[in-house]
Amino acid sequence: MSKDNENKKDDKKINEKKVNNTDNSEEIKTDNIKAEELHNLDTNDDSIYDEDEDTAGLNVSKDSDEIEKKITTLIATGHMFKAHVLAKKAFQKYPENVNIAQAYALVLLKTGALDESRKLIYPILSVSPVLDESTGEEMVTIESLLNSPFLTNGRPDIIANIGHIFKESWKYSRHCRDLEIARELYLASFNKEQKTNTGMNAAWLAWLTGDDDRAKQLSASVLRLLPPYGLEASFSELIDLAEAQLLLGREDDACKLYEEAMKKSDEQSYIAVVTARQQLYFLREAGFKVPNAALDILVPPTIVVFTGHAIDHPSFKTALFPPDIEADVKRIITEKLQSINAKIGYSSAACGADLIFIEAMQELGGEINIILPFAIQDFIETNVRHAGPRWEKRFEKALANAHTVSFASEDRYLGHDMLYRFSNHVMHGSAVMRGKFLTTEPHLMAVWHSRTESLPGGPADFIDRWSNISTLHLIDLDELYDNEGNTEKIDTKLIQPQKNTLSFDPFVSKSPDRVIKSMMFSDLHGYSKLQDEHIPSFLDFMEKLNNAMEKIDSELDSVNTWGDAIFAVADSAVKIADFGLRYCDIIETLGRKYPEFPFPIRARISLHSGPVFVAQDPFIKKINFYGGHINRAARLEPVTAVGQVYATQQFVALLHGETSDERNESIQNGQRYYERYSTEYVGVISLAKNFGQQEVYHLRWRN
Repeated sequence: MSKDNENKKDDKKINEKKVNNTDNSEEIKTDNIKAEELHNLDTNDDSIYDEDEDTAGLNVSKDSDEIEKKITTLIATGHMFKAHVLAKKAFQKYPENVNIAQAYALVLLKTGALDESRKLIYPILSVSPVLDESTGEEMVTIESLLNSPFLTNGRPDIIANIGHIFKESWKYSRHCRDLEIARELYLASFNKEQKTNTGMNAAWLAWLTGDDDRAKQLSASVLRLLPPYGLEASFSELIDLAEAQLLLGREDDACKLYEEAMKKSDEQSYIAVVTARQQLYFLREAGFKVPNAALDILVPPTIVVFTGHAIDHPSFKTALFPPDIEADVKRIITEKLQSINAKIGYSSAACGADLIFIEAMQELGGEINIILPFAIQDFIETNVRHAGPRWEKRFEKALANAHTVSFASEDRYLGHDMLYRFSNHVMHGSAVMRGKFLTTEPHLMAVWHSRTESLPGGPADFIDRWSNISTLHLIDLDELYDNEGNTEKIDTKLIQPQKNTLSFDPFVSKSPDRVIKSMMFSDLHGYSKLQDEHIPSFLDFMEKLNNAMEKIDSELDSVNTWGDAIFAVADSAVKIADFGLRYCDIIETLGRKYPEFPFPIRARISLHSGPVFVAQDPFIKKINFYGGHINRAARLEPVTAVGQVYATQQFVALLHGETSDERNESIQNGQRYYERYSTEYVGVISLAKNFGQQEVYHLRWRN
C-alpha cells in the first residue's frame, strides 16, 4: 500500500471520531425543531450512534433491563443525545415494553420534552389525565392514581422508576402535584418491596409535601431494614441509611455512614458518588439543612483541563521542550493526576505535553475528551508531524481511544494563533458545564515554561485567563533541565516554527485578522406574510421595539438590520446572551399588543461564537465581520423554534466559561453570585441550506 493510501486510511479513521459540527455524516432531518418535538428526530443515522452496540440482536424480553440501564447510564453521565437516540430506537422497535417506555420517558424529560414524557407514562399507569384549570395543563389526579390497578399489579421497580420520572418532572414544572404523585408511587413500591432506596425517596417526598411525621416514620422504617451502621450494606444502601439519619436530625450518625459508604466507593463508578452528592444539593435547595461535612465526604471526580507545550520544532533556535525530558514530564503529570483523583480530562492533542497527558489519563483509567482547534490536516501539519512518525501514531491512537473528539472550529489555520485561544475557551467552558453536572469545579494543569511570553492560545495565555488559582497546577519545563537561576525571558522568535515550512503559507499574507466574537441572528416570524394593510401597524411595532432596545445597555461591537432581521456582534458571550434574551422578551410582550396582525409577531434567535475575520466593508466603508462562523450562526436561525433562543455548543461553552470567571471573582470579593442563564440540551440538528449539523442548546433565563 502506498504512503498516500495509508494516510487516507488513517484520515478516515480519525474523521470517523468527529462528533461536533460534522458535515460528512448523514443529516438528521429536522424543521424548526422544538424541545417537545425532539422525539420526532430521525434516529436512523448510524454515523451518530452505532445501533449495533446497543439494540441490534438484543432479545428485548430478556434484555430490556440492559437497554434501560444503558439509557440511564448515558443520562447520568450527561450524554443526553446518545441516550435519546438509543431510547427512541428501542421504543420504536418495542413500543409495548414498559421498561423501555419509561426509560424513553425519562430521556424525553431530561431533554425538556415534559409533555411528551408524560404522554408515554399515562398508558403505563392506566390513568387518563384531566384538564387542570389553574394551569391549563392535563394532569393525573391523586384519586385516579390510587385507584389504578398498576399500583397493585405493577412491578415494584417499574413503579419506583415512574416515581422518579414524576420527581424529575417537578424540577421542570414546579407543580406540587408531581411531587405528590411521585410520593405515592414510591410509597407503593416500598410497601411491595422493602428497599432502602424507595423508602427514602418516599420519605423525602413526604417531607417535601409537608408531611414531616410520615417522613420520619418512613426513615425509621428504612433504618430497621439493615443492622446498625450497615455493616453488610452496599454503597447505595449506606447512602440511604445516611439520608435516613439526616432526616431524623442525626447529622453525626449520617456522616459516619457517608464515610463508610466512601470506603466502598472504589467498587462503584463515580456516577454513584455524584448522584448521592446531587441529592444533598437538591435537598439544600429545597430548604433542608444539609451539613457541609456530608458534602466534604462525598468527593466527586476531578475534572482536569490541560494545556502544554509541544515537543520542540526542528526550526527552534533554543530548547523549550526537548524530547529527552519526556519521561520526566510524564512522571510528574501522572503523580499530579493521582494526587487530585483526576477522572475526566479535556485537552488538545499536540505532540508533546498534550499527548503525554492523554496517555497518562488513559493509563489511570480516566476519561479523555479531545478538542482540536481547527481543521485536522492543518493540525497534524502544525502540531504533530514535525516530531516524527512515532508521534503521529500516538496522535492517531489517542483519537481512536478518546471518549469524545470534537472541534472548536473546523476552519483552516492560516497562521492565526487566535484559533488556539478560542479552542482553550471552548475546553474551559465544556469542563465547567461538565463540572456543574458533577457538582465540582474543573482544574487546570499546565506544562509551561516560566520564561516564555504569553502568546495567544499558549499555556501562559491559558494560565493568565484562569480565574481560580486554587485549582491551578503548574509544571515548569525550565525546572526539568539545568537552568537554575536563569530568569531571562526567551525571545519568542527563537521558539516559533518558520512560516515557510507550512503548506498554507501562500494564504497567510493575504489573510485579514481573526478575532473571537459572539454573534446573534434574529428574524421576525411571519413578517413575510403580512399584507399591505398591516404595514402601518408593523412600522409602529418596529418603532416601539427600537425604543425599547435603545434602553438596553448592550455594549455591542456591531448591530446591523435588514428589514425584520438583526445581526449583532460582541466580544463576549454574556453580552450577546443578555441582548438576545432581552430582545426575545420584548418581542414576546409587544407582539401580543397588535390584535390586527393575523398572528402574534415572534422572534427566532440564534447565537454562536467563533473566530471571525474583521475587515472594512469595501462598500459601506465600515468594519464588518466575515467567515464560516458567521454563516453557521445565520444557518441556525431558520431552524430555531419560534419564540426561542437557540445557541451552539461553542457559544454555550464560552458562556459557561465567562460566568464561571464572574462567579470566582464574586467569591473572591466576598459577594454572592446569582446564576442568570439556563442551558438545556436540545440535540444535534441540521442547519439550513445543507450547512451540516450542529449541537444545539436552548438558552433561557434561570427561574
